Amino acid sequence: MLGSGLALPPWAGLVVVLFGLLFLIVGGTTLVAARRRRRTWVPRTGRVVGSRPDGDGHLRLQIAFIEGDREITFWNRFTSSLGVDPVGREVDVLANPADPSDAVVVRGAAQPSLVGWVFVVFGVVATVVGLVLTV
Repeated sequence: MLGSGLALPPWAGLVVVLFGLLFLIVGGTTLVAARRRRRTWVPRTGRVVGSRPDGDGHLRLQIAFIEGDREITFWNRFTSSLGVDPVGREVDVLANPADPSDAVVVRGAAQPSLVGWVFVVFGVVATVVGLVLTV
């Protein structure tokens, strides 16, 4: 029973703990992958060549950069909440040396490490709340 008089089923705390642990796992995995990319992938300078809405006011950015003698274009796997159209803006990119079309934007609102930390923090909070509810 919560202080406000709201009764929760006994399993509610466990569900919140499991939800928090899921976010911790996703966030940790995202952080580990971002760290691996920073160590092993090749830095490039790209430019935003397109954008499309991806729901909830977020944008998915299409990026182009030069690799050797060809232009590589990819859709960034992380969304951004930029308010202005970013087409034409330069961005820092990390490209997989084995497959340059496998690339990510490494700075800005949608950088992988920021996304990972948001998931980790939310996961910690949810796990603590869930543990408090089970006591």
